[in-house]
Amino acid sequence: MYKFNDLTGMTFGRLKVIEQNGRTSDRHILWKCKCKCGKFTNVSSRELRSGKTKSCGCLQKDKIREMRYRHGDRDSRLYSVWKTMKKRCENKNCKSYKWYGAKGVSVCDEWHDYSAFKKWAFDNGYDEKTEKGECTIDRINPYGDYEPSNCRWVSMAEQARNKRNSVLI
Repeated sequence: MYKFNDLTGMTFGRLKVIEQNGRTSDRHILWKCKCKCGKFTNVSSRELRSGKTKSCGCLQKDKIREMRYRHGDRDSRLYSVWKTMKKRCENKNCKSYKWYGAKGVSVCDEWHDYSAFKKWAFDNGYDEKTEKGECTIDRINPYGDYEPSNCRWVSMAEQARNKRNSVLI
């Protein structure tokens, strides 16, 4: 005969067992649990004891958020420049891809790491306090790749003079 184990008051991961709350279709006991985030959820005794369920789902969301927010710059202008630069060169669904990636322009391997790009940017004249359009990334050789030796920070006016279809008269 099955021996009943009362899990009331026990903690499993982020979940604290509050009370028994019925049974699953395969006759395992369901427990009403309160997560550290404040939400309530029902979890079977098997999932609690095996460690399969450790939260209401917030643990997985927190892990994903932490992975994506590793550098803390997600909302910064520089991060947006980096993301857009990569998108133009690598995402075929991007409107600007035809002028960058499709023409062979790529981002160097080193700059696929945002931290390396950020270090280069601040070491080479990026100023986060300038007005929008006054400090933009520019490829010195408009046919070349995005890489440290071919990029600089300039105004939009300067960048407009340095493009493939510029004609000097």
